[in-house]
Amino acid sequence: MAFSMDEIHVYDGQHLVCGEKKVPKALGVGPMKTPGSMYCEGPHQNGAVDEFSVAEGVTMLGQASGNIKGPQPVYALLVKTFARIKKFLKVDELLVVKTIKSKIIYTEILMARTKNFIIDHPSEEGKKLVHACLEGPENAVYIRGRVVNKNSIVFPYYWKDLVDWTTVTVSLTPIGSHQNVIVKRIDENQVHLQSNGGLPINCYYHIYATRKDVPRLITEVDA
Repeated sequence: MAFSMDEIHVYDGQHLVCGEKKVPKALGVGPMKTPGSMYCEGPHQNGAVDEFSVAEGVTMLGQASGNIKGPQPVYALLVKTFARIKKFLKVDELLVVKTIKSKIIYTEILMARTKNFIIDHPSEEGKKLVHACLEGPENAVYIRGRVVNKNSIVFPYYWKDLVDWTTVTVSLTPIGSHQNVIVKRIDENQVHLQSNGGLPINCYYHIYATRKDVPRLITEVDA
């Protein structure tokens, strides 16, 4: 969308507006206005003029033009404090970088060759600790813990809306003695246990279940 000069407005010396002669509520008006803000009614593009052939999105970020004097920008998009990706982000190959640093990134689906995280090493100063996430063919959650002198394991209250209880699997490890602990039955709220001869139950448990609030994971796709 192209704008003529009479479609570009500056309000109160604070808002730059391209398009309609009004300021969005999100940018504030009167004493609540956000200084140094800008509103563009239509799609806008940053970077080299020939980076895109059609308007592919509301905001299109391309590589810098070769006409820029001085050092060339390293990134098409650099966020130093906080970024929220609310709906849909299309990333072109030109935007691929080795590292993206951000406090929080919200996204619907994360696709990655590996899923690692890095934290300060808890035991050695000046080092980092790198761990990787487990991988599996489902969108699953788990709980774990210990049962002492009880014959049931109660699920978190929100599991009734989060997981398909028919997918629940349970692993039990007796502690101290062989109690022949078994899973007697499973329902929407809990796992019922039973021991040989009614012995007091003392065991660790590990429970997995598949989420029902998202579509089942498709594990094999075309390249």
